Amino acid sequence: MEYLTTATGRKISCDYFNPNQPVPQVDIQISGLSVAEAAAVFSNKEETKQLWYGNQYLAHYTQLVAIIPDSGSIRVVLRKE
Repeated sequence: MEYLTTATGRKISCDYFNPNQPVPQVDIQISGLSVAEAAAVFSNKEETKQLWYGNQYLAHYTQLVAIIPDSGSIRVVLRKE
């Protein structure tokens, strides 16, 4: 299991991290959070202004586009502002 690390240092279990180009958007699949917790974290620009996943780094993906519950995990879509 890999971890997504947010700007404040919060580590979240993450199975999938896919920046989409040329659309400035990232699809993330996480686990270990409720939908409400995911909404609180990923709607907070201070959390999402910097994201690390393995050797990948993204900055300014601060606009929450979607949160989709999916059988034990949650898919999150962020857009770059």
